[in-house]
Amino acid sequence: MKRIAALLLGLLLASAALAQTTFRVYPEVQRGFPSYVRGAPSYIDARVLAASVNETITVPSGANMVLFSSTCAEFYVKIGATAAVPAADVTDGSGSALNPSSWYVGSSTQIGIISPTTCTVTLEWSTLSP
Repeated sequence: MKRIAALLLGLLLASAALAQTTFRVYPEVQRGFPSYVRGAPSYIDARVLAASVNETITVPSGANMVLFSSTCAEFYVKIGATAAVPAADVTDGSGSALNPSSWYVGSSTQIGIISPTTCTVTLEWSTLSP
């Protein structure tokens, strides 16, 4: 029974090691504290946004989280719909988020992204393990 459990644990660890898109934060080895250094993603999109033009981005298969970086001062994102630069108050919950750093997108298949200025936004896709 112990051999079976050890074998299953070994297979589980081996399959986790092969998942290149799994989001990991590596420990600081000598003291065992989190280093807050994350592993490099294996899937990165770069989108050059035209001023005030929404782009719909398809979430890559198997990804459920994204890290954003940009060259613009502001960009807006919305899961599953068209993002919009607000021109007036939005008080019904339908607004787009300003400059998110990262999102868990779950099973969503698309996100909308827009900027009031021309800029580049990178999206680093990963899988967050439960």
